[in-house]
Amino acid sequence: MFVHPKVLADLEFDRILEEIASRARTRPARETIRALRPASSYEEVEEALHETDEYLKALLSGNRFPEDEFTPMGEELQKLRVENYFLDAEALLEVARMLDLVRAWHRHLQTFGPEYPVINRRFASLTPLPALVREIRGKILPGPEIKDNASPELARIREQIREVRRERDTLFARMRKHYEQKGYLDEIGESFIDDRPVLAVKLPYAKHLDGDYAGTSRTGNIVFMEPAETVPLTRRLRRLHAEEEAEIIRILKRLSDEVRANLDEVLRQEAFLIHMDAVRAKALFARDTDSSLPAPDREGELVLKEAYHPLLLLENRKRGLPVIPQDIRLTPRRRILVISGPNAGGKSITLKTVGLLQLMFQSGLLIPVHPDTRLRFFEKILTDIGDHQSIENQLSTYSYRLKNMKLFLRLADKDTLFLIDEFGSGSDPDLGGALAEVFLELFNRRGAYGVITTHYNNLKLLAEKLDGTVNAHMAFDLRRLAPLYKLRIGEPGSSYTFEVARKIGIPEHLIGKARKKVDRKKVEFDRTLAHMQEKMRQLEKEIDRWKTKRQELEKQIAEYREKEIGLLKKLNAFRELYEQDRQVWENGRKMKEWLENFRRHGDRRKMWRDFIKWAEKTHLKQVESSSPPSPRRLEKARKEVREVIRREDVRRKLEEALIEHSDYKPAVGDRVVLAGSTSEGVITGIKGTVATVNYGKFTAEVPLSDLRPAKNSSAQ
Repeated sequence: MFVHPKVLADLEFDRILEEIASRARTRPARETIRALRPASSYEEVEEALHETDEYLKALLSGNRFPEDEFTPMGEELQKLRVENYFLDAEALLEVARMLDLVRAWHRHLQTFGPEYPVINRRFASLTPLPALVREIRGKILPGPEIKDNASPELARIREQIREVRRERDTLFARMRKHYEQKGYLDEIGESFIDDRPVLAVKLPYAKHLDGDYAGTSRTGNIVFMEPAETVPLTRRLRRLHAEEEAEIIRILKRLSDEVRANLDEVLRQEAFLIHMDAVRAKALFARDTDSSLPAPDREGELVLKEAYHPLLLLENRKRGLPVIPQDIRLTPRRRILVISGPNAGGKSITLKTVGLLQLMFQSGLLIPVHPDTRLRFFEKILTDIGDHQSIENQLSTYSYRLKNMKLFLRLADKDTLFLIDEFGSGSDPDLGGALAEVFLELFNRRGAYGVITTHYNNLKLLAEKLDGTVNAHMAFDLRRLAPLYKLRIGEPGSSYTFEVARKIGIPEHLIGKARKKVDRKKVEFDRTLAHMQEKMRQLEKEIDRWKTKRQELEKQIAEYREKEIGLLKKLNAFRELYEQDRQVWENGRKMKEWLENFRRHGDRRKMWRDFIKWAEKTHLKQVESSSPPSPRRLEKARKEVREVIRREDVRRKLEEALIEHSDYKPAVGDRVVLAGSTSEGVITGIKGTVATVNYGKFTAEVPLSDLRPAKNSSAQ
C-alpha cells in the first residue's frame, strides 16, 4: 500500500512502534517491531493480529506463556557453518537455555495449545532437542565451568592436578615453616604470583634461599621467591593445566559438532523465540492501553467504538487525567466527516486518532477500542496536518497545503483515507473556503473516505447538502465555556469565538464592535449552532442519567447473584480446608510417632520401611480417588513414590529431621558407636548430616543419625 513517510510522522506512528519495542527483551525483536509498516489487506496481517490477541488473552488470564530471558545467538551460530569453528562454554550454555525455553513452550502448548490455535500452529513446525540439551548440561556447569566427568581424560587430568597441588601445598607449608623459624620471612609470610605460591623473603636473606625469583614489593624490601623444592611441582602443574585446556577444547568442539548437526533446527527455534518476544511486546502494549482485536469490515464501513488515542491515553494515565473515548462511523453513504467546534476542543486529536488506529490495525497491531469495532482496509492513507511552512523551498503554509491537495486530487479514490486538519486555512477565508469546497466535492465524487476539521461555515453548510458527507462537532459546555472533548456526529459546531473572548476578559464594547463588522447572518448562524449544541448536550445528560439508573439496578441484581455463588464457594472451600487440616494433622501425628520410635529404638531401617509404606499408601489413595485405578497405574504410582524417596534431597531432609529431634547431638571429639554396633570411634569432623569417625586403624563417613554416644563418653 502507499503510505508516505510524512504520513507516519504526522500520525506519530514511529512513537507507537518505539513504545512497543521498549517492551521487547531482545534486539532482533525490537528491530522487527520498528520495521512494521501497514499492509493493504486483512489477509496480510490476520495471523499477526490473532497471534497478538492470543498472547494478550494468556497475559490477562494469568496462564502465561514461558517467558525466561535468552540471548539470541544468530550471528555466533552462523559461524558454525565454518569448518572447525567451535562455541565457547558460555555460548553453548546459552544454546541449551534457548532450547530449554523451546521445550517449556512445547510442554505448555501440549496442555493449552487448543486455546491458542495460531501460536500452536506456528510452534508445530519445531522439533524440541532434549538430547542436545542433556549433552550440553551434562558437560557444562553454570558459571560456566566444564564438569570433571565431561570426559574420562579430563577427569584423569584434574585428579592429577589435585594430587600435585596437594603435594606442592604440603611441601610449601613445610618450607615456609622452616624459613619462618630462621627469621627470613616478612610478616605477610607468603603470597601468590601467576598461580604459584611464593615466600615473602626479607631482602637481606634472599641470597640464602634457593628458588625461582618472582618479583619484589613496591618498596623493594621484600623479595618474592618460590622455593626450589616446589618449582618442579609448579612446572608439572602448568603442563597439566595445558593438557586440561587442550582437553576442554576437544570437549567444546565435540559439543559444537552436536549443535552443528542440528544447526538449521536450532536457528528455527531461535527465530521462533525472537518472533514470540516481538508478539509478547505487542501484547504487553495492548494490555497497557486496554486494546482489543476489531473485526475486519468487508462492506466498506469504518466503525470505531470507544476509541482512544494510545499515546494520549498513556500520557494522561501518568498524569492522572481522564481521556474521553470517541465513537466514529464512516460508511459508503457517509464517507467524509467534517468536524467543527472551538479551538483546543479536541478536533485535531480526534482526527489523529482515526488515522493512527487505522495505521496500527493495518500493521497487525491491536488497538484501544471496544471489541465491537469494525475497520475496513485502505490502499492509500493521506494526511495534511500541522504547519508545514518550508523555508528551504520558500513555500508558505498555504502553498505547501496546495501542493498537498494536488497530490490528494491525483491519488484519491474509493480505497483512500484522507485526513486534513484545518481544511482551507492559510489564505483568505472566502477564497480559501471556496477552493476547499471544490476539493471536498471532488473527494466526495471520487468515493474517498476522510476526516477533516474546519472553522469555515461554508464547509459546514456543504456537508449538510452532499450525500457522502456528514457534519460533526466537539461538544462544548456553553455555561462554563469549557470543552468536553466528546465528538457528536450529526450537527456542525460553533467556534464560540465571541463567547471565548468574553470569558478571557476581552471588553464587551470591543466584542460588540466586532459583531457589527461580521455579516449578521453569520453571527445568527453561529449562535443557532451554539444553542442547538447546548440543547443536545442537555438531552444527552438526561439520557445518560436514565442509563446510569438502569445500570445501577442491573449491578445490584448481579451483586445478589454473586453473593449467592460466593456463599456456595465458601461452603465448599471450608469443606476442603477441613479435609486438608485433618490430613496435615494425621501426617504430623505419623511423623511424631516415627521420630519417637527412632529415639527409643534407633532402628533407622525400620523407620525407612514404615515411611515408604506410608508414602505409597497415601499416594495410592490420591490415585484411587482421581479415577478408577488399574493394576498398571497402581504399580506406576508405587514406582513414583520410590523414585521420590530415593532422591538425595528427600533423604537429606529426613536425616536432618532425625538429627534435630534426636536427644543426642554429635560433636567433634565425641566418642561414639554406630547404632547396633559396639565398636567405638572418635568424631574428627562433621559436614552437613555426615560425620567422619576415626576408629584407630581406619576412618569412616557415617550419617549423624546413626551415631550413639559410647557408654563411657562424657557426651551421654
